[in-house]
Amino acid sequence: MSDEAASPRIRRIGGFLGPGLFMALLLWPDLPLDGPQRRVAAVTAWTALWWVTAALPIGVTSLLPAVLLPLLGVMSSTAVAPLYMNNLVLLFVGAFIVALGLERWGVHRRMALAIIARVGTGPRQLILGFMVASALLSFFINNTSTTLLMLPIGMACIASLTGKDGKEGGPFAMALLLGMAYSASVGGVATPVGTTPNQVFLGQFRGKYPDAPELSFSQWALAWIPLVILYLPLGWLLLTRFAFRIPAGSGARSDTIAKEREELGPMRGPEKWMSAVFVLTAFLWITRVDLDLGVLKVPGWGDLFSSSEGRSNVSDATVAIAMAILCFLLPVGKGRRLMDWETARRLPWEILLLIGGGFCIAGAFAACGLDRLVGEALGPYLATLPEILVVALVVALMAGLTEITSNTATTAVLLPVLGEAAVSAGMSPLFTMMPATIAASVAFMLPVATPPNAVVFSSGLVPATTMARVGLWMNLLLIVLVTATFHWWVRPLLGIEAELPAWVSQGIEESGR
Repeated sequence: MSDEAASPRIRRIGGFLGPGLFMALLLWPDLPLDGPQRRVAAVTAWTALWWVTAALPIGVTSLLPAVLLPLLGVMSSTAVAPLYMNNLVLLFVGAFIVALGLERWGVHRRMALAIIARVGTGPRQLILGFMVASALLSFFINNTSTTLLMLPIGMACIASLTGKDGKEGGPFAMALLLGMAYSASVGGVATPVGTTPNQVFLGQFRGKYPDAPELSFSQWALAWIPLVILYLPLGWLLLTRFAFRIPAGSGARSDTIAKEREELGPMRGPEKWMSAVFVLTAFLWITRVDLDLGVLKVPGWGDLFSSSEGRSNVSDATVAIAMAILCFLLPVGKGRRLMDWETARRLPWEILLLIGGGFCIAGAFAACGLDRLVGEALGPYLATLPEILVVALVVALMAGLTEITSNTATTAVLLPVLGEAAVSAGMSPLFTMMPATIAASVAFMLPVATPPNAVVFSSGLVPATTMARVGLWMNLLLIVLVTATFHWWVRPLLGIEAELPAWVSQGIEESGR
């Protein structure tokens, strides 16, 4: 659910219900929880309800745990505060600044138009081009920004091909706009920085299981880019042959793309510098850790900066912050730099605060044992199911919930519980946490499900009933694809077994469980 989509009435109701539910859980005499667990459950309920109903801006709500957890004696303020600015948050600060640089100089627009032009200009080819461009841009740019960028280009193409000035819908318009929104959402799962649920997961996982092997940028991309590759042709076929039956046609009036590219002119100096920084950032992320290519293993440059214990002192955050600083240093004219603070101030601060709020809740769950309590209740049921069915149920549950609730809030609240449920069932916590994270980004049925859905719905060319009908089929397709990709590709690649890994067992022994 889009966080901006809640109506004023829902916000008011949520504003009253949040504190009310908080007090009810604190005072309910028959609640089978001890004191700290009861207080954490109350804080989580209040925070989650305000997240879902948008009673306050999501960033402000994310600060509730920073106030309530110390006041209730669950965690000290000195323990809570560092959770709002840690290594992972710095990664996203740096990555967002680089992405803002791409937007400032229009590099993302040039990339999108180049991709579309190379795919073709017939109706079906244009739809595929917009889907590919949206997915690729969402690897590094927020999926909402990607959709907002692509929308005016798409509307111009619709007007060019239909001759209706983009004011009337039709099969082509609906297929193009829905394909754009769905691809922006799916493309975001391919990298750690592509969408907020990925960021929430990585923060919680690293905080909860510090001894687990690191999930680097390149490992994540190698694991989940195949999902995007599978989705693009299958989603395109579903939209153009099954949902709308788009004719092959010709691009007789589709000179819009060529005209827009011509208006951009040749690449200017700032665009070239920004493109170079972008490529360098991706290269350093990919090559920081060892790359095992089967017949050849390429050592990562991060090994050059190892500690005495053998662990690398640098992370993806080091690269991101270094590249962000470089943007502020590179001159692009008299008195101008590649990045300025006026642009950098547009950082999505509420997302950074949301990540911190999620860390606080996850840390509180662990501190009082509430995650273990709920996980142990669910674990025996998971242990009786076939492995692939466990994954499918988790994916379907998360995809269904995020149709009507914020995907960021849902992942922040449910991931600690799902992780402990897997541990209780004798499985790696990655077995439930990772597919649930990916599934949080594949809600396609409702305009409020994701910001990209809301953006294309605002065009007035996609009826809600059509979005629900097509989105249902797309949801089913992605549930199958996420389950299959995780089970047959991600698990072998990352060594995720349906048994308790040593790094979890060590944590259990240290905590005295």
